[in-house]
Amino acid sequence: MNRRADEHFSLDDIDAWLAGQTGAAEQAHFETCGECRDLVQTERTLARQLAALPAFAPSTMFADRIMASVAIPDPFAIRSLQTARRRLFTTPRALAAAAMVALVLVASMTGSIVWTLSHRDVLANAGGWLTSQAGQWLWTGLQGAGSTVLEQPWYGGFRDALGSPVRLALVSGIASLTYLSGVVALRKLMAVPSGPVTHASA
Repeated sequence: MNRRADEHFSLDDIDAWLAGQTGAAEQAHFETCGECRDLVQTERTLARQLAALPAFAPSTMFADRIMASVAIPDPFAIRSLQTARRRLFTTPRALAAAAMVALVLVASMTGSIVWTLSHRDVLANAGGWLTSQAGQWLWTGLQGAGSTVLEQPWYGGFRDALGSPVRLALVSGIASLTYLSGVVALRKLMAVPSGPVTHASA
């Protein structure tokens, strides 16, 4: 599109003029329009003043000093406390409800302590009964587990294999050798390499 002779400079035209990238139409308009000349001169002066300003270069400890002077509270804790405070002290009804809940909790704890101190024998008998029942349940469970193992079809062959001292010593030796091999392999995997690694990146 061709530029009209009476069309004033846009921001892009001013930037192009300051960069020295103007066409014949812009040059002709600049020579005949005093408003655009004043605008370009103002922008040129502003650009020179900005270029003369010293560059801002903060020190390496600038960010650390700023963060040290700023206290960052826990937003979740503050939000929770503020919400609870607003709900408790907004209306007299909410305050009365909170006081009632606190009274019920204190009364319940006090009653529990008084009952415990006055019924120690009942608590002792209940504890003894629970202990005996737990022991019976444990013994019953062990017996059931043992019976289940004895009824397995592989138990007879396993017992016969370990019935001979020679076989027992052989199985123990194989198990110990397997365990030691695993320990040695694990130590080699966890050892720090003494030399540079070929594919390791710096």
